[in-house]
Amino acid sequence: MIASTLLALIAGLSNVAPAAVSVARCSDPALAGELSPIAEQLAAADAKLARLVAIPSAERTVANTLIAIDDAMARLFEDVRMIGFMADVSTDPAERARGREAQSDLSNWFDRLGKDEAVFRAVTELEALDPEMTPAQRKFFDDTVRDYKRAGLDLPEEQRRRLVAIDEEINELGSDFRKNIADDGTTVFFTKDELRGVPESFLGSMKRSGDLYMADMKGPSLGYILGYCEVESTRQKMGAAAGLRGGQRNVEVLEKLLLLRHERATMLGYPNTAAYVLETKMAKTPETVFAFYEDLQPRVRVKAEADFAEFEAAKRQHTGDPEAKLGASDVSFYTNWLKREKYAVDTRTLREYFPMEAVTEGMFDVYQDLFGITFREITNEAKETRPMWHEDVRLFQVYDQKSEEMLGEFYLDLFPRDGKFSHAAQFPLRLRKVWPNGEISTPLVALVCNFTEPTEDLPSLMSHDEVKTFFHEFGHCLHSILTRSNIASLAGTNVPRDFVEAPSQMLENWIWRPEILGRFARHHETGEPLPTQIIEGMIAAKNLGAGFNNEGQIYLGLMDMRFHTDEDGIVDTTRVCEETYAETRTFEPVANLIRQASFGHLVGYEAGYYGYLWSSVYAQDMWSRFAPEPMNAKVAAEYRERVLAPGGTRRALDMVREFLGREPNGDAFLKHLGL
Repeated sequence: MIASTLLALIAGLSNVAPAAVSVARCSDPALAGELSPIAEQLAAADAKLARLVAIPSAERTVANTLIAIDDAMARLFEDVRMIGFMADVSTDPAERARGREAQSDLSNWFDRLGKDEAVFRAVTELEALDPEMTPAQRKFFDDTVRDYKRAGLDLPEEQRRRLVAIDEEINELGSDFRKNIADDGTTVFFTKDELRGVPESFLGSMKRSGDLYMADMKGPSLGYILGYCEVESTRQKMGAAAGLRGGQRNVEVLEKLLLLRHERATMLGYPNTAAYVLETKMAKTPETVFAFYEDLQPRVRVKAEADFAEFEAAKRQHTGDPEAKLGASDVSFYTNWLKREKYAVDTRTLREYFPMEAVTEGMFDVYQDLFGITFREITNEAKETRPMWHEDVRLFQVYDQKSEEMLGEFYLDLFPRDGKFSHAAQFPLRLRKVWPNGEISTPLVALVCNFTEPTEDLPSLMSHDEVKTFFHEFGHCLHSILTRSNIASLAGTNVPRDFVEAPSQMLENWIWRPEILGRFARHHETGEPLPTQIIEGMIAAKNLGAGFNNEGQIYLGLMDMRFHTDEDGIVDTTRVCEETYAETRTFEPVANLIRQASFGHLVGYEAGYYGYLWSSVYAQDMWSRFAPEPMNAKVAAEYRERVLAPGGTRRALDMVREFLGREPNGDAFLKHLGL
């Protein structure tokens, strides 16, 4: 995943109504009565915008208006981002509270800027002068005008007031939808016999009511029971219960949301919500997304049918029942069973070959050799002058091997602790920016993960999935650092949301190549390399269930798109959900489920779920140039120049097309699935 970037903040698309004043008192109880922790910086940014607005229309230039907007945003982001970042990493509760306030105030400031009539008027005054612009400046200008119009600033006052009211209601309903999922108390009770096969370590952590074990619908319970329970009826009960999370109340909330979103989109001149959302994405139109699915779905079905045959045969072998039928709730269990019994992949044994220090060193070697860069760790006295929020945190600088230019810096914060962000993400802390005086701000990012800590007896040992996550998230760091954009708002990962994952998804391919694994996969005690037979088993099992998984992605993405392209916004979501499931899945549908009620992406990522599969197709197409020779530095140099360096200064499709030397297609993705 990507943490909040400047693009997300400047887009002006937040569903939050404009805040009052920048220097409001803190709302967090821990900071009651205090001024905003970034009050001074907010006031300075407001002053810059006031000076920009005051410029006479005839005297407007690209530098004093358009670039001045980027200057104000970039300076504010650079000055306060580290304060807000502490909300995610600090060990001090008070510092985390100040960070939350800073994040909220910064987001509110950008939201107000995205709805600022005076700044919009200044931009339109510049447009009337038709000044010369570089291609990057023109793209920034066009994006800025577009986003102000998407915020409704060119609508009559009455309609703008209605938009504010709609956004307030959407925000409240979205909060309710998420809360109903988070607070869902659905619990299923099982005897110990009904949980046969579930690891004792997890059983010991489950709540109990007398002799019965209480299974909630949270990730660990679903993962362990669906993945390891030998009892088919137990897996079926868990699967059915999971399909009811959120309840009928969330169905009602969702259908109200869809109607309001449709009203907002049509008020702004779009035929439906998806058309509004996709305007800023790589896909551009709902028709493009539907065509994408129409092309991909029958080809993925071939793999799903092969998966079905393999899994159903495994179930019959495992149960001894030659008539056994495979259901959706069997997939996780037989994925694990097949890995062990057919492919001899033992994830616990595999960890012993991935000690974190060796993986980190090996990953560094791969990326340095590929992209012609060098990582130098900042230590000793130099480190003491930099923000360091925990003793485990490391800081590196990135240099170009040819020019010796310092390109940027990155933190590594890899182990869990109380109060820390609990997933894996790249956090941009400073964006590349060329200032009017010629000075350059170089990128600064933090890679925050939660891998297993070392102990007195063992080093930190990683699963292969965690190695994949490490390569993926570090790819986002490189995207941010290797950018050459002079405009902060278009730097690094400030690219369309349906493309931003593609560069990092592409880099996941390296960890499946034996010649790459040979660089770092060694037993933590003996130093022996990962045995060839284990590597072969891993590769053979790589696409296990991939047809099922990608059919699931198509199902969710197509359902999301259909919800948001209805002609009047009045949607029977249960009917659409059931019809789409029957159309896209290999499994027989289970009756009376309301899967849409727990589909969290429908709030905050509406009409966007297609992006996961979309970006993966582009990722594999770009990988096709590396596949014959993964460490080909010439190809990597082209990739760095044509895909990473531009950031958001060019259209994503143009960058990919130029790198590939042809029109993109889905062939490499299908090959990636084993087809």
